[in-house]
This record gives sequence, C-alpha cells and structure tokens, in this order.
Amino acid sequence: MSGQRVIAVVFLLLAGLAGYLGWQQWGPLPASVAARVNGDAIPIATLDVFVAAAQRSDPQTDREAVLRGLVENRLLAGLQAGHSHGEEAGRVGYDRATRAEQQRFRLIRTAFADELRAAVEASGVTDSLDHLTAPLAMQPDALAPMLKLDQALYTRMTDDQREAARHYVLARYRFAEDQPEQVLTLWELYRRQNIQLKVQMHNLNLAFVREAVNQYLTMKYVFYWFEQHSGLSGNAVAAVDRCIDDALKREALLHGMGLMHDIHDDNPQLRERAADVSDEQIAAYYASHRDAFTRVERVRARHLRVDNQQAADRIVAEIRSGLSFDDAVARYSMAPDRDTGGKLGWIDRDSRQDHWTRSLAFVQPQGKVSPPFRSPQGDKAPYWEILWVDERVMGYQPVDSESVRYRAARAVAREQMQQDFRAMLAEVTDEASLRLNHEVL
Repeated sequence: MSGQRVIAVVFLLLAGLAGYLGWQQWGPLPASVAARVNGDAIPIATLDVFVAAAQRSDPQTDREAVLRGLVENRLLAGLQAGHSHGEEAGRVGYDRATRAEQQRFRLIRTAFADELRAAVEASGVTDSLDHLTAPLAMQPDALAPMLKLDQALYTRMTDDQREAARHYVLARYRFAEDQPEQVLTLWELYRRQNIQLKVQMHNLNLAFVREAVNQYLTMKYVFYWFEQHSGLSGNAVAAVDRCIDDALKREALLHGMGLMHDIHDDNPQLRERAADVSDEQIAAYYASHRDAFTRVERVRARHLRVDNQQAADRIVAEIRSGLSFDDAVARYSMAPDRDTGGKLGWIDRDSRQDHWTRSLAFVQPQGKVSPPFRSPQGDKAPYWEILWVDERVMGYQPVDSESVRYRAARAVAREQMQQDFRAMLAEVTDEASLRLNHEVL
C-alpha cells in the first residue's frame, strides 16, 4: 500500500461514497477541541496533524474536509465494534497492529517532514543503526532453531519457535541518553513482516534482517520524536492514535460490505448482490449507459508481409517516421496482394475468424501502424505481418449478451451497495451527538 493511499485511508473520504453531510449542533466548545463525537473529543492539535499531512499531497485541502473525514470515521468505527481483527484473518499481509503502526509512521513523517529532518540533522545521526547500544545478535547458529522450518509445515513459526523468539533480544537501542534502553525481540520484528518478508527471515537472509531492524529503528525514532518533541499533549497524541484506529475500523467495515475490494479481488458481496439484479434493471442500466457497451463491428485494413524480424522492425520504424503505408507496401511487401496495396478489405466479426491476420487486424487501433506479428508455427517458413487499419465501424453489444449482463449487473449491485452505505452513514449521523467548533474552520 503506497504512502499516499495509506494517509488517504486515515483522514479523507472515499470518493463517491459518503457525500456531504450537514453538521449538527455547532459549538460552543473549549478552544482546544475541534469536535466532540458522542462525547469523545477530537483536539484541535490532533486535527492539525491530519490537516498538515493532507495539505502535503493536496495544498487545496481545507480543514473542514479533513475534520468531516475524522468525524465520519469515528461514527463508522462504532458500527465495527466487536469485529475480529486477529492476525490469522490477514496472515498473508500485515497484521492489524502493524498496519496501524505503518499508518501512524507515514502520517507523522508526512505532517512533520521539515521538523523531523531538522531533528535528525541536529542529532548528527546519519544511520538508524547508530542508535544501537550493542551489536545486533544475528549469529546464524542462534537464529536458525527459531527460523528454520519443517518444509511439511506452512511458512510460519511453530508455537515453540514463537515462544523462543519472544525471548530472543535481537537489538538494544536508545534515542537519548536519559531514555531507558529499549529492546527489539526476534518475534517483534518477525510479526511485523508480511508473508513474503517472513520467508526472507526463514531463509536466514541476514542482510534483510539487518535492513528490517534499520527500518524498525527509523519508525521508532519518529514515534519517539512525535511523543516527546512534537509539542502535542499526551491527550492529543492518544487522539491521533484513536483516529487511526477509527480509519482501520472504517476500512474493515467497508471491506465487509464489499466496498473496499480491489477491482481484481474476489468480491463475494458484490457477486451475490449482482446475482439478484433483474433483467429489467440491467436493461435500464444499459439504456442509461449505452456508450459503455460499444464494440468494434467491422474494420477496413491493409497488411504488409516480410520474411524476417529485422526487416519488419526497420519498416515499422520508417512508417512511424513518416513513410506512408501505401509506399511501404509497394516497396517492401512480399505478399501476393502487394500490387493492390495489401488490401484485406472489410473484416467483420464473422470474417475475422478466416485467418489469423484478419483476427489481429480486427483489434488494431485506427490510423496507427501495428508492431510486427510473426506467423504461427507450422511447416512453412515463418513470415512477419504489419497491419494498418484505415477505418473502424463501432456498434453496441446486444443487451442480452453475457458481457452486458455481467458488467451491468455488477454496476447496478455496486450502486445499491453504495446507497446502503450512504443510508447507514446518514442514520448513524442522525443518531449521533455531534458538536463542532466552527472557529477552527
């Protein structure tokens, strides 16, 4: 997950889902409080952290939009109470505690980028490993019993290995002379990795382990600076963490509703909802979004044939540099139809099946030379085809086609799910006790 996406999940609205909600019960509130949601305060200092991070990526972001996102996250987090966030539920990725740490780290590093840079320069520390108070305990003989796996098992530690790793101190460190020495156990480093990175540890990739320790110390230094030197009170820092937790709960809620899946993920909620979409709803969606269901009906195309890859590449380069396709055919083509300009004529959805060249021509863009295509393997000597489409005639997929049904049903189902979300958000907002400090906006 990229830094920008992580920060966006923390404090920005999901586009197209929430819409604008009117605020309820404006002030007065204490000067230090931006909002109170069902009695829980969001301090102004906490809001300022999220505003600073948001404006790093979009200077036009206003305080009201950020506060609205934090308030909505708080409202929606209440609906997620009791939801399980166990490590096993997302074992392939990062566990929930690690995702919260990652979001906290990126948020602070973005909001306080200049201050952190100045603090690091003032400290004179150029490598996070310089904060170590003792050499890393990375002897392979000591690590192997805890990390080596029985290949018959899944790629994870056994209970005995986990218990041993909990007591194995991998690194000792401190960030200030007056700070007590801190320790990092092998288990604490291991649990923060996703499955691919855990494999590196199981393979005893010591260079990876060292870099993972480096990244851990960088993160911990940012947290130390934030808690000790950012100027925020303990209450404001705790409120930042609460807002991050709200965002994770909102994300889990939306994922459970089928609204946070990647387009390529299996989405059982969407699939089940789409199965219930009627033919009448599909027809109505098709009528309103017909331009989304266009297809190529026929093309008028030409081709050029040569007997080697080098010649084909050279000819394509010449055409892209300005040589007309007509002149290229007359000059270079070895096909029998060279004298008639290499015309393939009109190719429709049926005739494209007549020859592989016609199939390829059917899917080429209009007015652009194609890359060279090698003929299929066979008994004859290979040759290379270059294609040019002069004209494409577009049409519409039939409303009763499987493609239309699949796409339209999912689109209708997705809109229904978004309507459910908007209704749920409106209901929880109406029932909430909201007080906002208009002075901070």
